Parts: sequence; C-alpha cells; structure tokens
Amino acid sequence: MQRLLAWLIRHWALSAAALLIGCGALGYSLAAPAPPREIRIASGTDPDSAYTRAAEAYAARLEATGFRVRRVATQGSVENLAMLRAREVDVALVQGGIADPVRDAGLESLGAVFPEPVWAFVHAGHGITRLAELRGRRVAIGPEGSGTRVLALALLAANGIAPGDIDPLPLTGMAAAEALLGGAADGAILVSARTTGAIARLIAAAPAVALLDFDGRAEAYGVRLPFLTAVTFPRGGASIAEDRPDRALTLLAPVASVVMNEATHPQVVSLLVSIMQEVHRPRTLFAAEGAYPNALAQDLPMNADAERYYARGRTVLQSWLPFWVAVLVERLLVILLPVIGIALPLIRFGPAIYAWQMETRVWRHYETLRRIEAEAEQTATPAERAALRARLEELEGRVARLNLPLTYRRHVFALRRDIAYVRAQLAPGGDGPGPHDRAAAIEGL
Repeated sequence: MQRLLAWLIRHWALSAAALLIGCGALGYSLAAPAPPREIRIASGTDPDSAYTRAAEAYAARLEATGFRVRRVATQGSVENLAMLRAREVDVALVQGGIADPVRDAGLESLGAVFPEPVWAFVHAGHGITRLAELRGRRVAIGPEGSGTRVLALALLAANGIAPGDIDPLPLTGMAAAEALLGGAADGAILVSARTTGAIARLIAAAPAVALLDFDGRAEAYGVRLPFLTAVTFPRGGASIAEDRPDRALTLLAPVASVVMNEATHPQVVSLLVSIMQEVHRPRTLFAAEGAYPNALAQDLPMNADAERYYARGRTVLQSWLPFWVAVLVERLLVILLPVIGIALPLIRFGPAIYAWQMETRVWRHYETLRRIEAEAEQTATPAERAALRARLEELEGRVARLNLPLTYRRHVFALRRDIAYVRAQLAPGGDGPGPHDRAAAIEGL
C-alpha cells in the first residue's frame, strides 16, 4: 500500500488525470439519459371530446419543442390505463375513480387537469327524476373500455341498479344523443368537461329531454363515491341568449388526471407539467382560473418530479434556454461537477505538489550520502576508503543522470557540492580536509 501511495505521489500528474477521468465517468453514469425523442399520447376517437382536445393541445406543444408525437386512438380511460400498463402509450388522460393503485402499480399522476361532470339525460315524458328510476330502461352508458361506462355503472349501483337491471347501450357522444332523441334509448349518461355538440343538442331539446339535477343528493353521492364532487351548471351555461338551461343545476364530477409511467424522464415530466399549466390554467365553465392543474385528490401516487415542479416551478435553465439546450446543459453539469470538485484543489495545490516531487528526486539521494559519510568517519584502511569512494562515484553518476527542469537544477548542484565535500574527506593521505577546505573541494566540480 505504501509503495502504491509513493508511486501515485511520484506520478501525481498521471494520477490527477486518472482521477479527473474517473470523476467524469462517475458523473456520466449518474447523469440521467437524454429524454426520448418520441412520445406516444392516447387520444380519443371523438374529435369534440375534452380528452381529444387536450391530447391535441399537448401534442402540438410537444411537437413545437422538437418531439415526435404519435397519437394513439383509444375508447377512453379504461383502455388508456391498460395501454399505459403495457407501455403502448407514454401519456394519457384518465378519468377520476377509474385507476386502482394496486392494479396500476408503476403508474403515476402528473396532476388533475379538469372536472368532468356527469350529464344524465332522460325522456321527460317518462317522469324520471332520479337515476334509480332507470331500472328496466334502455340506457346509453358508453362503449366497453370507456370511463363513461365504468362511472355510469357505479352511479347506477349506488342507486341499487345492477348491470343486468338495465338494457345497456354501448353509445356515447352524438350517437347516444341521436338514440335518445329518436326513441331508441330511454336515458343517456355522458361524461364530459365541456358542453359538446351532443350535450348542447340534448339541452336544446328541452322540455322533451331533461337533464337530471343532483341537488340535494350530491353530498350523499360524494360519501358513497369519494372521487365525485358537486359542480354547478349555471343558468344559461349552454346558451345565454336562449336561457338554456333555465335554472342552475347541480352535477356530479370526477376529475381527470394526466398519467404516465413512473420511469418517465424527469425533464419530460417538467415539460409536460408546464404544458398542462399553459393549457388548463384559463377559466372554464366548471373551474376558476388557475384552479388546474393541481396535485390534489389523485387516485394514483403523484410523480415526485411533478410535485417539485408544482412547488418550485421551472429551473433557471428551463426558464432561459430552449428545452433541448437546457437538457444538454443540465446533463453536462452533472458530469462536470465532480470533475470541477476535484480539479479546483488540484489547481490550487498542484504547483506545490509538483515542486515537492521534483525536490524529492534529489533529496532521496541524501540518505545514501549520509550513510557514506558516517562510514567514512569509522574507516581507516585505504581499501575501505577506496570502497566508499567507489560508492560515492556511483552515487554521483546517478545524480548526474537526473533529468530535472532548469528551475530545480540548483538542488542537483547543491547535492554534487556535498558529494564533492565527502569525496575530499575520503581522499588518500589521511583524515581529509577540514571544513575550511570545503570550497577548495567544490572547485573540482
């Protein structure tokens, strides 16, 4: 171990270079890989739906940043979660109350983005005022794989209606509206964050078609289904000019969230949350300005990077640099910080270490010279003195071969001067010169 340490000290420049390279390699291994260039987004099949519109808004901004975006058409939240679990999409909107933390382990939320009211329409002529009165009726509850179907069945179950107690129709959107208006359905349960064309048409069909009001029972639904909250559909919310509806209604609403895999690149997470803030911050019919996105009441665990973004906002680099430039700079900083941490002390102490190394190459010969001088004081025979002179000549030869920079040659000259002094002591003819003859001995150099 001591020999290794001595070697490292003697070859400090090589050791320092190896250390810097090692620190750089460590930083590179710790640095996160670059973000992927392609992102797959689950998008709805209905171009008028809130999910499709939000997915398109995300995709447009991601493409403007330099990503390739692949849109994957799905039937809704249930299929979105299945595709997220299978890694067939990277990001998707998911309706509140659909995700299960155990079944969907490995998925994380980036935040809630908007409430999605339940719009329960019925034929006014049937005298239906509550969901419980839909038993035995034909009800459009959305296709398999949609969040609408799951939520509709949950609401009916809360009213004591099993799936077999109704005639379920796998219709949604305009198809469900047409079925209700045409008499092919007795009720239609839609879930949408906005008054789509289908919802506006059904509201306009009043009084033939009625939108159920959950006022008075909303709190009870919230206890039974905690992911639901009450929202108010204001009077004139569909049309102020035509005063539709003609009174404020209480609706029930889950909250949609953006969901991704837990292994999503941190910088992609930050970018997506910033896009979500840009898209969903404005005021809507059911949310005040700035209410969304948020990290409240999530079915799935919140992504840690998303939580940090909500708490602290963008980093300085993300605020001032384009996305891909900020990514490059942040990765370089992770790589270079360990190198800089080692390089600064080396820059400060390197010259002193170098000087010490050069001087040590000379000083280590003084131990040999000291032993020769000590033996010279105890020897008396010419043969012993001759042997010591031979050792002294060998020592001087090694010293003469030292290859040092000019700045440090003075140490070589000093050592050769001391060798000459000891040589004079060993000269034939007695005890050698005294100290006053040292200068004369040096003149022989």
